[in-house]
Amino acid sequence: MSDRCAAILANISAFLDGDLDQTMCAEIEAHCAECQRCAPVVEGLRQTIGLCRNAGTAPLPEHVRARARDAVTRLLRDVK
Repeated sequence: MSDRCAAILANISAFLDGDLDQTMCAEIEAHCAECQRCAPVVEGLRQTIGLCRNAGTAPLPEHVRARARDAVTRLLRDVK
């Protein structure tokens, strides 16, 4: 892995979150347009983030909630 690839991957989270300035974003986009190693990583993370954001939340089944509540209660009782 090149030093440039390492720098890109070190900033990938901030890039995908939109937390980098336009110059850095342009550099990352230009690099990914040419780099066959970084481009799929960036695209895969972008898709994963999109899926997570759009997944919503499913209600937790009551039996799972009860087991979790019991486990926490036992844990707290044992800490005392």
